Amino acid sequence: MLIREAKLSDAAKIARVNVETWKSTYQELLPPQQLALVTFPDRKNYAREIIKSKDKGIVVAEMERGEIVGFAAFGPERAGGLPFKGELYVIYVLKAFQRKGIGSRLMMAVRKKLLEMGIHSLMVWTLYNNPYQRFYQALGGTIVYARTLDIEGFKTLERAYGWWEIGTMFAESQHRNQML
Repeated sequence: MLIREAKLSDAAKIARVNVETWKSTYQELLPPQQLALVTFPDRKNYAREIIKSKDKGIVVAEMERGEIVGFAAFGPERAGGLPFKGELYVIYVLKAFQRKGIGSRLMMAVRKKLLEMGIHSLMVWTLYNNPYQRFYQALGGTIVYARTLDIEGFKTLERAYGWWEIGTMFAESQHRNQML
């Protein structure tokens, strides 16, 4: 498996992973009409815009056959006014490839890219009842904000996990695991 920066030619593969994982992750958390808001054309355009951006990026997890099985999109914090300089916009790994260290490898690549951009702090928003938020906790993320999210009329809570210094992200999680 290869973790690399996304190319424009990856946009359709990224969109496929995005739509498939969105539906499998949130099928128990969101009503069908909100699940339907994430479409292949929309996600393909989203991927293309980030890949073309000068201050944002996407890293992908690619299998030997060229299949993209996961990705992470990141860049500057978007809300403005928050003390974190970077934001993990999304990270998705196809269900069949989860719990194999791919998410951690994607996060290592995100961390490296953000540090190269001069960004040393990071946050990510996640639905309050998202079962995958344990991933952020395992990497040393702490809850730093909460807010109400309105998805086309459906209101739900979301929380932000943050890392004040991403350079130590993996060192902290390894130290914590050694102590358990």
